[in-house]
Amino acid sequence: MKLMIYLAAACCVFATSVSSQTRYFLFPSEVPSYSSQFSGTINVFGIAQYAKNTDPVGAHFSLTDKNGRISVVYDDILPDLFEVDSPVVVQGKFDGNIFKATAIFVKFSADHMPIPALNELRSYGVLITGE
Repeated sequence: MKLMIYLAAACCVFATSVSSQTRYFLFPSEVPSYSSQFSGTINVFGIAQYAKNTDPVGAHFSLTDKNGRISVVYDDILPDLFEVDSPVVVQGKFDGNIFKATAIFVKFSADHMPIPALNELRSYGVLITGE
C-alpha cells in the first residue's frame, strides 16, 4: 500500500514538473541541446538574418537570438511578409548543424499568444501587438 502511495505521489510531482516546462517554441541558442534529446518537430522563434534563395523554390537563412544562431533551410517559397531583421517562427527538425524548416510563420498577434510566451518574447526585446 505504501508503494502505491509513493508511486502516485511521484507521478503527480512528475506530471506537475512536465506541465510547468511546456514550451511553445525554443530560441535558436536552445535548439542544439534540446534537439540532441528530442528528435521530433519543434518551433523555433528568432530574428531572421541573411536570407538567400537557393533555387527557384527554397531559401537558406540564419535565425538568431541574443545568445546564438542556427542555419535554416526551407524548401519552399518564403512567405510574402518574410523580412530580414524581423521576428520569425520556423517549424521543423534540427538535422546536425542545419534546421530543416517545414513551415514559416511571420505574422503574430498578442491576442492569440499565451501570456508566458509574450513575456518571453518581450525579454528578447520583441513587441507583439494585437491584430
